[in-house]
Amino acid sequence: MSLVAFADDVKIDKENCTITKDGKTYPLYGEVKVVEAGSADLTVKVVNGGSCDLEVKVINNGTASSCGEWKMITSGTCDFTVRFVESGSADIEIKFIENGTSGIYR
Repeated sequence: MSLVAFADDVKIDKENCTITKDGKTYPLYGEVKVVEAGSADLTVKVVNGGSCDLEVKVINNGTASSCGEWKMITSGTCDFTVRFVESGSADIEIKFIENGTSGIYR
């Protein structure tokens, strides 16, 4: 199993494309809801250059079933919630891509 530990309470499992935070495991693909204020399942920092933990491809149609595919939703049940931060610590750093294969890169 390839686990990458970040903080004491955050671990990424590359084989299963999941992230575990505070004892709860979330897929790094699926339907994602953005939380503007308050608590979210994951705190995410978007980077443009250099290395990142996950390359994310946003899909608009169909099911987000491959590692790093996110379908952004505004209502209904989601796989996990995210809150974007520009500075400070984050649970995961991502880069949005339009082409190529999404996935974990650490």
